[in-house]
Order: sequence, then structure tokens, then C-alpha cells
Amino acid sequence: MYTLVMDPRAELDLARLPPTIARRVRRRLERLCENPDDEHHKALKGKHKGKFSLRVAKHYRILYSFDKRAREVIVHQIGHRSKVY
Repeated sequence: MYTLVMDPRAELDLARLPPTIARRVRRRLERLCENPDDEHHKALKGKHKGKFSLRVAKHYRILYSFDKRAREVIVHQIGHRSKVY
């Protein structure tokens, strides 16, 4: 099990989401922390190199990274795919 660490920007992003999407994001993050090996991790390139993208609903994305030593999932950004990348 991993610990969830939210970047201040990600916390603000989560607060701005519609309530139904925010619930789905929270559930997806809980599942990611419980067993990260069960999720498909899409590695990002370019300015987001070293981060991964997780799809929530059809158009929302969570950008995150791992710290395997500390067993943490660090969430950097959450939002609509047109604005996150």
C-alpha cells in the first residue's frame, strides 16, 4: 500500500472539479494507492517526463509520479485533458 501525497496545485484542481468527477477521482486514487500494480500507468514524455497519466471518466486525467522508496504516490495535477497536458 502506498501513501497519497497531493501537490497543492492538485488539491486546488480537485476542489474545482464537478462533485461527481471529484468523487470518481478520489476513488481512482484510493485504488491506485491500494495496489498500484493493477493499474495501467501511461508514461508521459516531454515536459512531463517522469510522470504518469491516469484516465478518469472520459476526459479527465490525473498526473502523478511514484516514490518507490518512500512508497508514495505524488499527485501533481488533475483536470480536463485539454488543459492538463
